[in-house]
Amino acid sequence: MMPWKRTVVIVLAVAAASCSKKSEEAPAAEEKWPAHGLTEAQANEVLAKVGDRTITVGEFADRLASQSPYLRARFEGPERRREFLDNFVRFELLVYEAKRRGYADTPEITRARRNAMIQQLVTREVDEPLEGKAITDEEIQAVYDRNPTEFDRAAQVRASHIFIKDRARASKVLARATAGDLPNFRKLARDESEDEKTKENSGDLQFFEADAEQPPAAIRDAAFSLDKVGAVYPKLVDEGGGYHIVMLTGKRAELKRTYEQAKRAIRHRLTRERKDAAMEALTKRLREEIEVEVDYDALKDIEVDTPEFPQAQ
Repeated sequence: MMPWKRTVVIVLAVAAASCSKKSEEAPAAEEKWPAHGLTEAQANEVLAKVGDRTITVGEFADRLASQSPYLRARFEGPERRREFLDNFVRFELLVYEAKRRGYADTPEITRARRNAMIQQLVTREVDEPLEGKAITDEEIQAVYDRNPTEFDRAAQVRASHIFIKDRARASKVLARATAGDLPNFRKLARDESEDEKTKENSGDLQFFEADAEQPPAAIRDAAFSLDKVGAVYPKLVDEGGGYHIVMLTGKRAELKRTYEQAKRAIRHRLTRERKDAAMEALTKRLREEIEVEVDYDALKDIEVDTPEFPQAQ
């Protein structure tokens, strides 16, 4: 199939959902004629049949009109409209065959249909009512004024480490790490580290602040004592039943955010909080209207196999 034809099939799938939604929103009796240059009688004429599925001229016109202006322009000529109709029929053939094989009732399709229904419910009951309630600058300013330092960021460093339980071997690896560069350190971490959780990622500990919970304080102190990215802490760090070799791999300076710099983040937070509150209110109302019974005690009978993860050093 040519690329643009594949695009049409995908677009038809999207248009199918769109037209279905439109038909739910507005009964056919409310349609005004002529529409798309068609009278009501012309729109109701049968254009094609696929199994027990009937495609009318009006439905085809609706599908065509729902495309982007660029695609609509491509289907002005009769030949291109035939191609659009052929793709429409191809799409319906696939739908018909999928239904005939029972795919419409598979757990995956059922779950997707349920998710689509939920999304439409949330759009109607939560998103659309909130559209007319924009977050004001006054609300944003009030959040910022309550705690301006909340939006600052403390200094951060990024480090990698090599963990070895034997001190003598750790000392030898430290000498090799100190004499090399970052690629050398990464290779040493993959080859020599006994911390299975980080060795495959070259010992990377990501960015952290001085008072973070992880990595352990001794490693944090060693990393923050280094000034130059690529520097290796000159001593072994005794922590967690072994010895750590620590390299500084990144630095982020402390950041003091002004109101203007924090404004976008605050707006996103307030928007999210507003939606969360609306979802909570919807759920609460539904629980009051619909009978719900939950047996939490039954959870204890469920057995789930979980992998054993090594403890962080």
